[in-house]
Amino acid sequence: MEFSIEITPKADVATLASLPPSVREVSITLLPGADEREAIAQAQRVRAAGFEPIPHIPARSIRNPAHLESFLTQLRTTAHIRKALVIGGSRDSIGDYTSTLQLLETGLFEGLQVGIAGHPEEMPYLSEAECDEVLRQKIQFAEKTGLELFIVTQWSMDPAAVLRWCDRIQPFNPLPIYLGIPGPASLTSLMKFAAICGVRASWTGLRQQSGKLGQLLTVQTPDFLIDALQHQVDHFHVYTFGGVNRTAEWLNQVAADPSRFVMSA
Repeated sequence: MEFSIEITPKADVATLASLPPSVREVSITLLPGADEREAIAQAQRVRAAGFEPIPHIPARSIRNPAHLESFLTQLRTTAHIRKALVIGGSRDSIGDYTSTLQLLETGLFEGLQVGIAGHPEEMPYLSEAECDEVLRQKIQFAEKTGLELFIVTQWSMDPAAVLRWCDRIQPFNPLPIYLGIPGPASLTSLMKFAAICGVRASWTGLRQQSGKLGQLLTVQTPDFLIDALQHQVDHFHVYTFGGVNRTAEWLNQVAADPSRFVMSA
């Protein structure tokens, strides 16, 4: 079982030192309107700390091919990136691109492993079928071009939704999956981020089962998700809503006692 984590450009990289040695990949968000120079600097700091930076490249925040080339060149030369996560980003495009596939088609990601988004809980403006079709198109592009892809999913607290998604894409998906889960966080924080991120099933579940989930979160672990999903996915991508230190503490507990998880049938 493998883990990676996600942080913001403003997170204190010094806190990464508390992660277990097995956790080396750190993705770096770039939200709409944010300064990409902060993401580049954070990627440099993550690399200098001995971790593998995976910067986000949001398609609709890229103005034109020259902007994309400059952004990637800086990440390659200063942070020595080997991987990047290409996402759609904001609904409103500021330039030439409206989709991740358009970025991939530039050829500028050659030589990198590229993460693409997976959506077990759909998106606010795309249906389940549309999300699956977009994923299929990216996979077909990679098969034609040789581009090395992997999937990083939105975070979810609904194991049933994740399992349905895995079953749906299984016939056409050969790619490794980094399954998004929330790290230890308060129920209030999770509900806030569920609403922001548009994970409908998780938000509904948090509202309807707040007593049950609140009880689980008093011990600050998302173990129940891994219990339910580990037979389907072996890499979990942890969103650090409750902070890197709290996530690191939990990951160290997992590393010390991996038998804590109950293998589901």
